[in-house]
Amino acid sequence: MKTDTPTLRPLLPDDADTVADIFRDAVLNGTTAHYSEAERIAWVGPKPDPERWRDRVGESVGLMAEVSGDAVGYMTLQAPGHIDLAFVRPAFAGHGIGAELLEALTRIARAGGARAMTSSVSRAARPFFERHGFKVIAEVSIVRRGVALANFDMRKDL
Repeated sequence: MKTDTPTLRPLLPDDADTVADIFRDAVLNGTTAHYSEAERIAWVGPKPDPERWRDRVGESVGLMAEVSGDAVGYMTLQAPGHIDLAFVRPAFAGHGIGAELLEALTRIARAGGARAMTSSVSRAARPFFERHGFKVIAEVSIVRRGVALANFDMRKDL
């Protein structure tokens, strides 16, 4: 599938439902090679909580990527240089959407004085971040609904 160049726009609290939908799609369908079904279900939870997502989006500087007017991915930055959320719909994975988002947020972080970028990423996201110069600092385990999930704290000096 050829993907048009994404358009980036600010992520808004009103995008909470779309953010939750992309998150669920990315986790449930895009991480099947890395996490079991039980792990994926524990990660996403029983149903989206719009208020939780609205708060989470509102705490960050974020960008939404759109292709042909459809929201296909997003990434958020918490000061000074921490990538908090980074999700792309599986149908658009590998088409440069994440790279565009990361590049734009890196520019924002640099302009804000960040000397490094950090993120806590899944097994599925680790290769993407490594391709973009991030190094694993530590392998960690996060617990979601009583299920331990492998994760990686990563860093890239700017």
